[in-house]
Amino acid sequence: MEHVLNYKTIAGVRWTVKTLTDRGRGSQENEFGADFLAALELEIEGYQIAKGFLAQSKRIEPSQTFSRQEFSRLQEQCSKMLSHSSASFVFLYSQQSGIVVVPAMEIITARYCNPHELISKPMKKFYQEHFECFIGDQKICSANPQALEELRNLRNRYEANRLVMLYGYSEPV
Repeated sequence: MEHVLNYKTIAGVRWTVKTLTDRGRGSQENEFGADFLAALELEIEGYQIAKGFLAQSKRIEPSQTFSRQEFSRLQEQCSKMLSHSSASFVFLYSQQSGIVVVPAMEIITARYCNPHELISKPMKKFYQEHFECFIGDQKICSANPQALEELRNLRNRYEANRLVMLYGYSEPV
């Protein structure tokens, strides 16, 4: 995200992206446990919104399956995320199909299967809906690097390894 969007203007919106560190003592995300938390802050034409989502990342091809133990662990991770926010998802990484996003609720209610068999969206469509405000939790609202104290609270609450912060605002014409 940082390499693709940072300091770019797309459709009249200027984006800044920050990925907080997750390595080493005192890192910005040393205490997070889910794979990542994404926070988005938008200021467009006098309207402001801040929201985000939680995510687990898994690498699996459509032709593969997790062991029952791995699938059960994924269900536990999804349950934990959902205990914090209904805006919880699993990003499935695959060489065959790219990245698709499955709602965590879909994972915890599923029978043992390959998660590629479940309801999903391509990553591009997922982010489009996130930016259009169809997806996101306003309790996950720190998209401002200056709000690190608030992020420490998020870190304790959501236990994510990485935090991706997106900030967009309208460019003056």
